Amino acid sequence: MRILLLIIVLVSVSCTELFEYSPYIVDFSPENSSVNASNIEKLKGQTTDNTITIAVTGDTHRAYDETASFVDYVSRMPRIDLVIHTGDFADFGLPKQYEWINNILLKLKSPWFVTVGNHDLVGNGSYAYEKMFGDMNFSFIYSAVKFIFINTNSREYKFNGLIPDVKWLENELKPGSEFEKAVVVFHTPPFDDDFDSSLETEFHSTVSMYSNVLFTLHGHTHRHEILRPYQDRIPYINTYGIKQKSFYVIQISNDEFNIETVVF
Repeated sequence: MRILLLIIVLVSVSCTELFEYSPYIVDFSPENSSVNASNIEKLKGQTTDNTITIAVTGDTHRAYDETASFVDYVSRMPRIDLVIHTGDFADFGLPKQYEWINNILLKLKSPWFVTVGNHDLVGNGSYAYEKMFGDMNFSFIYSAVKFIFINTNSREYKFNGLIPDVKWLENELKPGSEFEKAVVVFHTPPFDDDFDSSLETEFHSTVSMYSNVLFTLHGHTHRHEILRPYQDRIPYINTYGIKQKSFYVIQISNDEFNIETVVF
């Protein structure tokens, strides 16, 4: 009997080392944890000049080869201050999908930042996102420009009137001595059916309230376009999906910006 029990224990220990009990287990390595915060620290160590150069992509889903090609191309460019991903990092919110994409992005020379997409929230994806990247609403200031990332995936919260957190956004946009202009980044645009229509007007009013937003960036629709849906000065820039093998390079200088499409 003792020998049988010993065999059972040994087999159980061996199995736990060889197999995961569930694909939903979140157990990220240190380099795959608190990624946004780590990259904010990297930004602080960078030298700045009069121009901020940003590479923008999104909707990676399961496009691992295209993501690797994007990383290789961006890493060979002369200067990219930061990389912005506009969400749908993973496809089904699975921790392994998070790991597979982020392990590719770890090869970037520039800091990268990821906003949360609706696909990232599937299953226990919200927990995986927070473990890998941190808070879904976050911001940082780089060279007098404030970059504000906000969760706008209302449908995933059953249009409960709380997503996006417009009051948080308003507080982030209040003018301060540390920044002059702002860029707002989100996944689902306010004019999309997956955005809470009861919050659309308030969201847009907040974005335009202080006249300091240069532009917004979003993904979700898998096509590139630059829109002014509210007939005001603020462009809503819809980024390329990674499968299109193209991305934007945006340069900000002297309170103005320029957009270029790069094909890789």
